[in-house]
Amino acid sequence: MTKHIVNCTHYGGPGGFLEPLLGNQFKWTQVSASAPVKNSILNRIRRPDMKRFLGCRRAARIARRESVDLVVSHDPTVTFSLEHFLRWNGYRGAHLAYSFNYPFLPTGLKKWVHNKAFETVTRFVIYSTLERTVYHQNFGIPLDKLDFVHWGVNPPPPDDSNPIVRGDYVCAIGGNARDYATLVAAMRRLPDINLVMVVRPQNLVGLDLPKNVQVLTNIPLKDATNVLRHCRFMALPLTGPDVPCGHVTLVNAMHLGKAFAITRSSGVVDYVRDGENAIMCTAGSVDDMTGAIERLWHDRALCLRLGEEGRLFANEYCTEKRIVSNFQRILVDLGVTGKKAESLHV
Repeated sequence: MTKHIVNCTHYGGPGGFLEPLLGNQFKWTQVSASAPVKNSILNRIRRPDMKRFLGCRRAARIARRESVDLVVSHDPTVTFSLEHFLRWNGYRGAHLAYSFNYPFLPTGLKKWVHNKAFETVTRFVIYSTLERTVYHQNFGIPLDKLDFVHWGVNPPPPDDSNPIVRGDYVCAIGGNARDYATLVAAMRRLPDINLVMVVRPQNLVGLDLPKNVQVLTNIPLKDATNVLRHCRFMALPLTGPDVPCGHVTLVNAMHLGKAFAITRSSGVVDYVRDGENAIMCTAGSVDDMTGAIERLWHDRALCLRLGEEGRLFANEYCTEKRIVSNFQRILVDLGVTGKKAESLHV
């Protein structure tokens, strides 16, 4: 009998999570935790997030009514809300928290209520070994429930379109836990090197940008990829030495053979080796970031070597094939399937 999986996520799009990769091995029900609701008043409420609550309630009702074999949630806020609705609806099956990542840990009452919800989640998938310790210590999640896998995605397809930004430049992409104040201060010291930042508007608050820094906000993914594809290399400044963020950006840079200057953080050591596939900088050090950017800019051979080493690493550990393999392993562990099925589309 075909196993039934309900997948609840903020991120929409045809096919959802792993459905396109696993083909017809499972019956999938995709539920959005961010889709607009019919009630116009509820649709305008931001705190609490009524769209997330209603989406999670719908997913939980489907799980209970159809006795599904597995519920998958993405993002801790969705996991937290969905687990409460699963309990209230009497669902007793497995709940897998995928892409479980906090840019900033909750505190106080919020931490307590999240802790209570996570007690009954079956398994968590995280993208750094640091997070096993952090979530174990902060939420009391048993270590054997925290499953580290490398973030994986296939390389961007070949694209011969023209660069949307002309000339030579360094790029910086992403919004979570980014220390753009340090990066901008470094660029102020390097007026002959151009930086293109693809960020969220909130990342720019309080920044005084020099003339050699260009900002793009709210652009399509294909344009952000175009910026990354045509840059000389990437800078990835993080807010501290223990930040488990930036994995999506750095893996995409690796797949495109781009070197990068990155904050030395225990949250990225599963992907980055200083001097092997990147140059690492002390958190908050303008001197370090300036030196790393200047070194990569003027040493093209080093830049190419680091980029190639990163590409080889990503090709080995950070692909959709790896993601599918790990997901199938977890299904076996949870008793959803008795053996690993062959992937149809990888």
